[in-house]
Amino acid sequence: MDVAGFDLNLLKAFDALYAERHVTRAGHRIGLSQSAMSGALTRLREIFDDELFVRSPTGMHPTPHADDLAGPISAALRLMRGVLQDDSFDPATAVQIVTIAMTDYAAFVLLPPLLARLAVEAPRLDVQVRGIFGKDEVVNLLDSGEANLAISVPVDGSARILTRALLRESFACIARPGHSAFAEGAGLEAFAGAPHLLVSPEGDRAGLVDRKLAALGLERRVVLSLPQFLVAPFVVAETNLIATLASRVARRFAAANLGIVVHEPPIALSDWPLAMMWHRRVDDHPATVWLRDCIAGIAATV
Repeated sequence: MDVAGFDLNLLKAFDALYAERHVTRAGHRIGLSQSAMSGALTRLREIFDDELFVRSPTGMHPTPHADDLAGPISAALRLMRGVLQDDSFDPATAVQIVTIAMTDYAAFVLLPPLLARLAVEAPRLDVQVRGIFGKDEVVNLLDSGEANLAISVPVDGSARILTRALLRESFACIARPGHSAFAEGAGLEAFAGAPHLLVSPEGDRAGLVDRKLAALGLERRVVLSLPQFLVAPFVVAETNLIATLASRVARRFAAANLGIVVHEPPIALSDWPLAMMWHRRVDDHPATVWLRDCIAGIAATV
């Protein structure tokens, strides 16, 4: 390949196609007509001797070679933009709305300290929150640009979705005071035999606890399954149900004197990660970069 004669606009075309998965939308992104974008794709295919993007019912699907090229091309474009543009961002004067897709857990743990910090450092930066009720929704919201950031368990979104670890979370059980399943000397059978409440955003009737119990030849009865955890402590406080929740959530509710007690689970449950994700097309967007660093700093303290 003659690097000296290479049209750098083709890299912009590739980057837009990889982000949008649609010829017309990719053209709009970089100011090209559909015919010009199609021409750029033809030229890219000739240069790299690969189809790069194949039509499918859901759009232009990248080939494995396109996936390999996506990261280096994006990095090259970021480097050029950094040289040519003034990407300064002043949070104190910025007037902007950012949309963050979050699970209810992420919102519960991170939103209060985030809003407190924004009030001081970025008083005119407003936040809109989109709920997340499934892993596929994270990729869809970031792909479409409906969310600038997403915070949930990490998802596999290929090279176009970038991830930054925020924290790890463990589990704790909550029950009404004096619950027999947590009485002195009560065993795992008493825990399994009690009625349970399950929090499952996807609407499942079984979770990690069920899989762990099944491996030991035990089974529990899930009396109530909920898509969100906020009502769980109030139900637990007035019933004989047990709930296994994120530890930070369980302890926060117990500290609020709602009439529940926190217990360590009588079965080994692995902890899980919370991550922040964003589309690589906004990887170097100044406001998004600042907000990512702000959220990461808050997550390190909660």
